[in-house]
Parts: sequence; structure tokens; C-alpha cells
Amino acid sequence: MDDLDRLFQRLVHNIRNGHAEYLSVAFTVQELYDTLVPYRHYRRDLGIETNQDYEAALTRLLSGEKGYIRADQSMQDRLKKEMDSPHADIGAFRDYAETRISLAPDALQKLGVAVPSQNSGGYSTGQAGNGSGGAPGEATTSFVVPGLSVEAPVACRFCGGTLPEGRTVTYCPHCGQNLAAKHCAGCGAELDPVWKFCINCGKKA
Repeated sequence: MDDLDRLFQRLVHNIRNGHAEYLSVAFTVQELYDTLVPYRHYRRDLGIETNQDYEAALTRLLSGEKGYIRADQSMQDRLKKEMDSPHADIGAFRDYAETRISLAPDALQKLGVAVPSQNSGGYSTGQAGNGSGGAPGEATTSFVVPGLSVEAPVACRFCGGTLPEGRTVTYCPHCGQNLAAKHCAGCGAELDPVWKFCINCGKKA
């Protein structure tokens, strides 16, 4: 797992916990780096040491690397060229602040997040229903939730990987995320266990 993988997993986690509509509705590039996964709030969670490395990971994500997002092709082509350049402008994504992007349904599935019945973000993804039987145009979302069924294996809430049974698991053996960490339901920031309110958005813990 590298910086890009951790960035995408944190993005999906934060969207699920505070902006669930973005699982099926497009959002802007500026929302990505200003609101959904701002470096100043998630430096520790991302394990990215410098802002330059964070911007490089953002550029890789927005360029379409690993197929994590759907976006404007011209933006992706330019960002790919920047990453291949010996003098890359890793902040070039700011030129596309108002460009809308959406999460790739197949990438969500790999994290254990069911694909919405219809992606209304404006990018063609085909029909990737989740078997929920929702009406056409109705975005329905379900998640892999540990412990809901005795027949279903316990899964990591970050990557969807199966967790060892019969023991306490603090860190996921597949992605390394801290499963014991407490996160704000509003903005997704990691909280200290004794805090009553989130220091980022003020939401009650």
C-alpha cells in the first residue's frame, strides 16, 4: 500500500461517514483537498510526511492512476504528463478546482462498499446495481458492516478484508489501518477517546 492507496481509502472513509451522497454524486476537485481529505487534518492518518508528497498523491489520484476515480479526460491527460515530467508541477490540479469528479464503482467494491444503483455524478459507469431493487435513478447504498450476520465474516471497515476470528484485532492485517481508532461522524477526523467534541468541526463525539 502506498500514499495513493491510503489517500483513496481515507477519502472513501470520510465520504461514508460525513458525505454519503458523494458515493453516487460528483464533487469538485477543490472539495477533495479542502473539505474531504485536507492534509492539515489527516497528515497522521495518511502517513504522508510532507505537503509535497500529499500533492503528488492527489495528482496521481486525479490523473486516474489505479482507476480510483472518474474525471474529465483532459484534466487526467495533463496531470499524467505532469507526473511523467522531470520538472512536474504537482500543484497543477488546482487549475481544475471546479472540475467535478466521482468515485469509480469498481474501486468502491474492492473496499467492500456496494456500488450505488446508479451513479448520478455525470460520468458514464454503466449499470452496476447492488441487487437492492431500487427504482431507476434512485441512489441506494449499502456497506459491509461487521457483525450484522453470524454467517458473514468480519470485515475491515477500511478495505473490506476479512479479519481473523476469535481474537481482538487492533490493526487490519491487510491494509494496516487502526481499527480501534475513534473518528468523528461529521468530518471523519480521528478523535482522542476522551474528547467529547471534534476539534475540527465541533460535532459531538
